[in-house]
Amino acid sequence: MGNYLDKSPAYLFKSRYGIWYARIVIPKAMQSTLGKRELRKSLETRERFEAVRRSWQVLMQLKGIIEGHAQNDSEFSQVVAITNAVHQVAPIAAAITSSPIQSPKPKLPKLSQVSEEFCQEKLKQGAWSAGSEQVNRQSFKDLINLIGDLHLDEFTLPKALEYKRHFSSKSELSVATVNKRLTRVSALMQWASIHYGTNNPMTGLSIKVSERVKASKARDALSDNQIKQLFREIPPVTEINLPYRAWLPRLAAYTGARIGELAQLYLDDLQVIDNHPCILIRVTHKDQSIKTATSERVIPIHAELIAMGFLKFVEKQRERGCMRLFPELRKLPARGYSHQVSKWFSTFKTKLGWGEKETLHGIRHAVATQLKRREFSSDMVAGLLGHAHGSITFDRYGKEYKIENMLKLINALDWS
Repeated sequence: MGNYLDKSPAYLFKSRYGIWYARIVIPKAMQSTLGKRELRKSLETRERFEAVRRSWQVLMQLKGIIEGHAQNDSEFSQVVAITNAVHQVAPIAAAITSSPIQSPKPKLPKLSQVSEEFCQEKLKQGAWSAGSEQVNRQSFKDLINLIGDLHLDEFTLPKALEYKRHFSSKSELSVATVNKRLTRVSALMQWASIHYGTNNPMTGLSIKVSERVKASKARDALSDNQIKQLFREIPPVTEINLPYRAWLPRLAAYTGARIGELAQLYLDDLQVIDNHPCILIRVTHKDQSIKTATSERVIPIHAELIAMGFLKFVEKQRERGCMRLFPELRKLPARGYSHQVSKWFSTFKTKLGWGEKETLHGIRHAVATQLKRREFSSDMVAGLLGHAHGSITFDRYGKEYKIENMLKLINALDWS
């Protein structure tokens, strides 16, 4: 037995993830019938002794599949040969089963350990902001509180369905919110499947939404008239106590930046580059974050914002000793500086007669729409908005993304 185990037997092989599989080569005459060259099945172990012990029963199952497809005497005789080969495994498997040196089945780690490993890797990659980390950690904590701190192999489809039903049954949660929870856990289990060779029981559990429903709930771009209406109704730029209510909607309309990006600006994020005042969307302070690496960019300040007195407002904030542009905003965990703004606007927009689909984010869509209608290249617009194409760095600009060219793009925005 010792010599036999010095190398892997032909009926066993190890995957690149370290998991052992049992396999039987299908006779050539039957390969077209079964549509395969061999049958294989995971033994769900990384231990060779345990793999050999489990292989006997699995090989018999695979042999049974082949027997069921034998259609003539010739094919059946080949199955007999397979049967004899499989029977040779039995004594070895039996010996290992009774052997005093048999290794105990190793336990896979628990969900708490795996989720921590997953989070640490994401943080090391720089893939998550502080808010993303908090949201994901809370989702994994909720999972463990609900189904228990199970070992990976104990987190089966019934447990996954239990998790899904718990949240999908809550009427106060939207489909999008439930799907976000399912997606986070699925990402964790997909990572675990690669690192530990387990299945992902969350696969395919997201709630499917028809295109018709998606369209009815989509957030629309604000129209030119709606932005003009907004400018008339929000506080004037002379607002002193809560200046973010006056400036953030206007800044969004003349930069295309996200509200969260503007709400977190520090005064040192406003600089003169190539002889023009600019806003730098970046992360240089520990409480700042951007959506993706391509979100880092430089946005020249629109002539209309200058005419409104924005640069004078910036100087006043400096004279007051402020560090941030809007120090009245407080950062909330996982929601950043934009939550307070969104909460205010949610109430304010009812005075405008606007509904659920009209949001401050709709200004950003309106900017993209207007620029594309003016036939600017999609790459230039993507660069301005901080999308995947045409991102702008501070130290080295691409030829078409020089400040003078981006300024033409910015000054093309017209809400008059």
